[in-house]
Order: sequence, then structure tokens, then C-alpha cells
Amino acid sequence: MTARQTFCLRSLLVSACLLVAVAIVIVVVVIPQVRDEASRGGTPEMAVTAFWINFAFTLLSALCLFLVATGSKVATRASRPLLILVGLIVLFLGISCVDAAFAYISHDPAMRTGSILLFICGAVDLLVGVVAVVAAFLLPMKT
Repeated sequence: MTARQTFCLRSLLVSACLLVAVAIVIVVVVIPQVRDEASRGGTPEMAVTAFWINFAFTLLSALCLFLVATGSKVATRASRPLLILVGLIVLFLGISCVDAAFAYISHDPAMRTGSILLFICGAVDLLVGVVAVVAAFLLPMKT
């Protein structure tokens, strides 16, 4: 195994761990704060549903990155398309987190913590998305 391949696989494993951390932050901090948010005539039920969907896709993406990084037989044949797809999904999740952070930053001070954490989660998602797409082109094709 070359140094480049080892670095890519370790980067994917770290990225999977970062995505799990993002999912935990969304469930533990963001969703309860959004559920409690009822100011300015908002509909927190729809936002809570959107964050649960974000949580599910984040965990699914982390699982895919973990399977590719560990060399699982499930992800061996389709590792390049899978990494590109996961990278794009995570990029969109990051954009949605940043968009939600901008939306909640103007709300009451209790929502500021959630908003700042959403900015951090969005930045992590964007970083992981770029790592996944770059790793898709740096890893050798497996047959």
C-alpha cells in the first residue's frame, strides 16, 4: 500500500468520525433548541423534520466513508462513484447547515449557540465533502 493510499484511507476514516460528531451535535444541541424555538411565527416542526433528515443522511454518509476506508467488500467495486456521491451529498448537507445557521442567527439569544454550532457543522461538512471527492480521484481503482 502506497503512502498516498494510506493517507487517503486515513483521511476518510477521520472524515467519517467527524461526520458522526456532526450528527451528535445536531441531535443533542440543535434539534432541542429548534424545537424550543417558537418566536417570530416560525414553524419549528418543519425545521425539526429537516434536521432529522440531515442527521440521517449524515450518519449514512459516515457509514459509507467508514466502509470505503476499512476496505469492506460492500464498497470495493463502487468505491469511486460512492465517494463522489457521498462527497456531493455531504457538500449539500453543509450548505443546508450554513443556510440554517444564517436563518437562526437573527433569532433570540438562546438560539445563538445552535446557530454557531450549525456554522461549525456546515464547515466540517464542506471539508468532509471535499476530502471525499478528492479521495475518490486519488485512490486507485479496485477490481
